[in-house]
Amino acid sequence: MNVTFRLASEELEKKFIKASEEEGFVGLKGHRSVGGLRASIYNAAPYESVKALTDFMSHFQKTNG
Repeated sequence: MNVTFRLASEELEKKFIKASEEEGFVGLKGHRSVGGLRASIYNAAPYESVKALTDFMSHFQKTNG
């Protein structure tokens, strides 16, 4: 499953991508012609990986919201 989402501005999305890559998350940049963000969470993704991503997203929201 791909979870697609947008943030309040493209500038904030770029900051999110940079911060996520610094934390070891890759491939969160959305479609090249549509933009936005995308997290691929397939059945094979371990719970711990999804939890790590949601923890990162919560922290990013609290510090950049």
